Amino acid sequence: MVLVGLLLLLTLLAGARLLWGQWKLRNLHLPPLVPGFLHLLQPNLPIYLLGLTQRLGPIYRLRLGLQDVVVLNSKRTIEEALVRKWVDFAGRPQIPSYKLASQHCPDISLGDYSLFWKAHKKLTRSALLLGVRSSMEPRVEQLTQEFCERMRAQAGTPVTIQKEFSVLTCS
Repeated sequence: MVLVGLLLLLTLLAGARLLWGQWKLRNLHLPPLVPGFLHLLQPNLPIYLLGLTQRLGPIYRLRLGLQDVVVLNSKRTIEEALVRKWVDFAGRPQIPSYKLASQHCPDISLGDYSLFWKAHKKLTRSALLLGVRSSMEPRVEQLTQEFCERMRAQAGTPVTIQKEFSVLTCS
C-alpha cells in the first residue's frame, strides 16, 4: 500500500514537472505575483522609499511585479549612470507607469534605448556642454523647487502627472 502511494506520488510529481516545463515554454502573460507589489501598499510610499534609501544606500533593486528595477537616489549616482555608464542604463523597461507619464512618447528620461533616444541624448548633452552648464544649474534647482511646491499644494488630490512631467522636462 505504501509502495503504491509512493509510486502515485512520484507519478504526480513527474507529471507536474513536465507540465510546468511546458507552461514556462508558452510564455503566458499572467498577472504579476502579489509579493512584487507588497512594498507599494505602504501607507506613505515616499517616506518608505526614503527609508529604503537610508537603509540600503543610494542604489538598490526593487521588484515591481515580475520586473526588477534599479533605483538611483543620489545626485552622484544618477550623474554617474547618465553620463559615465549611460550604455549600462540605456534599455529601460517599459512599465505602465512610464507609458502613462510619457504618454507613449519617448523622451530622454523615460525613453527606451533607440536611435531616436541616442540622438536626443546627444543633442541634450551637447547643449549642456556648450557653456550653458554653469548657468543652467540654478534654473534646474528653481524648476525642481517649483515642481515640489506644486506637488505639495496638490497633496491629497488627483494629479495629472503627464502635465507635470511635461512642464518640468520642457522648461
